[in-house]
Amino acid sequence: MLDIIKRHLSVEFKNRIRLLSPEFIFRKRSYSQCGEDLLITFLLELIHGSRPKRYVDVGANHPYYLSNTALLYTKGSSGIVVEPDPTYARLLSKKRPRDTVLDCGVHFSGEMHSSFYIFNTPTLNTFSPEEKDRYVAMGHRLVDTLTVQLMDINQVLNMAGQIDLLNLDIEGLDEAVLKKIDWNTHRPTCLCVETITYEEGREPKKNAGILNYLTEQNYIVYADTFINTIFVDGRQWESKYDFTHQSS
Repeated sequence: MLDIIKRHLSVEFKNRIRLLSPEFIFRKRSYSQCGEDLLITFLLELIHGSRPKRYVDVGANHPYYLSNTALLYTKGSSGIVVEPDPTYARLLSKKRPRDTVLDCGVHFSGEMHSSFYIFNTPTLNTFSPEEKDRYVAMGHRLVDTLTVQLMDINQVLNMAGQIDLLNLDIEGLDEAVLKKIDWNTHRPTCLCVETITYEEGREPKKNAGILNYLTEQNYIVYADTFINTIFVDGRQWESKYDFTHQSS
């Protein structure tokens, strides 16, 4: 609502508000854990302008809480969200009706189905047996285990068409899924990937494998919030700042 109001204010009125109530006119809203959505929105508007954006959000979880795509949605964007937890898949369908919700997971091992472990802390839900065991050892309670259908990540990306953002947060399996993407066909402008291991009582470790692999695919680190790393497609970044072409 605030964004809509701001868009319809006259320049003169905005200038008055800047002087009289700057906390209103300059306030920014974020749904992400560490402001990733503000960085992503700025980057995508820098490259593509103000048009609605298209995204794929794998491991979407809640439609707004700790979401890296909710801010784009509130600005008129839409996409495909992948969420294997049936409770959150239903909530996503209800609260974000412009999005296409897939109540499944994505391939990480070539199998058509996999066990999905649901915890009392939903942000820890995972397909990884190793991560499941780690979380249980930390004291988190395993609530349920479901058998969930898996889709090929390239099939999901084909359904979405040309996208601006791929957000990936699947608790320990992000690198495996990234390595299944056909990068010659799919080149999202921006990637947001969780690049740390979840730890309690000690410092989390960065996943150097993800950083190195995406660098090999010509993706550049645009920003890092320690929890998530935001990458930009090197080709699109260079095209945006092709000074040699601009000066010719």
